[in-house]
Order: sequence, then structure tokens, then C-alpha cells
Amino acid sequence: MSEIRSFRFGLDIGQKRDHSALCLVEERGPKLVVKLLVKYPLMTSFPVIFKTVQQAYSNVSQIGQIASFAVDATGTGQSPAQMLQQLIPEGRIEAFIFNNKNKREMVGKLKVLHSYGRLKFARRMGDATYNQTLLELVNELRNLQAKIIREDPSNPEIEVFRTGSHDDMVSALCLALKDVEIREEYTDAMFLVEDRTWQRTPLDQGPYSEPITSFSW
Repeated sequence: MSEIRSFRFGLDIGQKRDHSALCLVEERGPKLVVKLLVKYPLMTSFPVIFKTVQQAYSNVSQIGQIASFAVDATGTGQSPAQMLQQLIPEGRIEAFIFNNKNKREMVGKLKVLHSYGRLKFARRMGDATYNQTLLELVNELRNLQAKIIREDPSNPEIEVFRTGSHDDMVSALCLALKDVEIREEYTDAMFLVEDRTWQRTPLDQGPYSEPITSFSW
């Protein structure tokens, strides 16, 4: 009997100056493998985004189960998630609002998962568009920094923010991995001291490169 495949979706909704982004991650035992990554052109309409999302959901649901689907509701409110829920009635679409605290924690989770070798990225043979988008995600991860904002000198606040580039795909990846648990302990990291997280390329060649679906514009 074959093991049931499990997938997680994350959809970041862009504003006028930000791209919308869709990320699909497959859970393979302890491994979390990015299997689909779409960066939508600026000003792409909701109907176009939702059409590709609906297509991806349909394709994935035929080969496995959807463990979670989180949609960014930070700037647009819950309307996009509600519209997607109507288009995909069998899905469990969650509207999620980023704030400084949870964004910082979610980015930290990405770094921990990558440091432990659980988060994997794979190029696709012959798919230049996907491979370029994947490289853009890697660059977003490398450029992500923490900025200290002191609106109130007595109560400093740390905000994860984008520096010199957008963080749309990072946000989509955060949403996809939002409910993933970290089971590793401190002692498991004794040999990971050399890892500076994104300084080494996280791109992984291996048995993870089969496409789920592809889109053309």
C-alpha cells in the first residue's frame, strides 16, 4: 500500500507594488520539498490568480491530500480567502494576517528547518521559468534581515522586512509551512554550527524535481 502524499499551499496576495506568489510544499517524511512556485506579474487580477490556484489545487488533490492552505489577509482582508473558498468548496482555506511577531517567528522557522536539512528546494530539468523563480526565492531568503524600529524608545520592536528586494515568495513559503512542527532538539544541532543558513546555496539536486503542474502567461 503506497503512502498518502501530503501537501501544503501558501498564497501571498500582493499590492500595487508587490507581486502575488503561490507556493506548494510536499511533506516527505521529515523532508519539506518546494514543488510549485509561481510569481505573478504585478497587477495580476484576482480572477487570473484564482484560476491558476484552482487548477493547482485540483491537480494536487488527485495525487494526495491537502494538509493546509493559508492565504495572506494582511493588506486585503479576508475577501480573497473567502472567494477562494467559494471556488474550492472542498478546501479548508485559512485567512492569515501577518504581524511583526508572527512574521519574525515564521522566518525563524524557515531558517531552522533549512539548517536541519528538512527544507529542500529542487531545480527542474528543462524548466527555465521555474528555475529562475526558484533562484529569486533563494535571493529573497538571503536578503531578508531584521530591522529594529523604535517608535517608543521604552518598547523596541523588531520587524522582519524586505531589504533591496521583495519578500513575496518568502511570505508564500511561510504561509505554506505555517503549521509545520519543529521536533528537533538542541542536541540535534551540535554539528550544524558551520551552517549560516542562507549563505550556502539551499538549492538541492535530487529526487524531488518532478513537476506538479506548470503555468504559461
